[in-house]
Amino acid sequence: MQNKPQLFCFTYAGGNTTFFDEIENDLEGFEVVKLEYSGHGSRHKEALYQNFSELADDMYSLIKKNYSGGDYALFGYSMGTISLVEVLIRITERKEISFPRYVFLAAHEPKTKMELAGFSQGEQDEKVKERTIRFGAVPERLINNKSFWRMYLPLYRADYSLIGKYRFEELSFTSDIPAVVFYSESDTKRTDMEQWNKIFIGNCYLKEFTGNHFFIHEYHGEMAEIIRKALAERKNYDI
Repeated sequence: MQNKPQLFCFTYAGGNTTFFDEIENDLEGFEVVKLEYSGHGSRHKEALYQNFSELADDMYSLIKKNYSGGDYALFGYSMGTISLVEVLIRITERKEISFPRYVFLAAHEPKTKMELAGFSQGEQDEKVKERTIRFGAVPERLINNKSFWRMYLPLYRADYSLIGKYRFEELSFTSDIPAVVFYSESDTKRTDMEQWNKIFIGNCYLKEFTGNHFFIHEYHGEMAEIIRKALAERKNYDI
């Protein structure tokens, strides 16, 4: 019996695996493996990461554990795009599992954001809240909910700090694995998103949507169809 194609998903800063529930429902016939970061969601009792090296080692071990041996792809959303790149480096260097047939990156440009590094400090909490609300990550009913912020503020603070410490200009890695980049112009400029083609030097396609940072909620069906067709074809899928 042939294995179902697998999609390994890396979520956004402060997020958990439920973020991918909608697109999972759209991908009948696929195994969607929603990877949970330490300290988040079902792993909330575990320690938060100090850097992307710790995160990527952890995520890589989960992929190795769950990989069924067939075709698969990686999908990173927002902060998850950095997670994806670091995991792909490990897949490429260690050669313990086959390479993914595709990678999908959404809502984050390959650009260092040093301004976030200081968000690990408690006095930056209001800035953490402001940024999280501005990106549309917090439902309106929870914006002034103290219990919500008591639970999630440490996660956003820690994850923003990870992003702020990550130096894209020091990244020498390139890959010829085909990539699809999902973005919204009102969230991230196309010219910034085009910089992914300096890392994914084979076929790197850009697909624009409308909406805020979390456009996946409106367009998960279209995104799922692109993923489905890309993995169904035995050649590069031109979107």
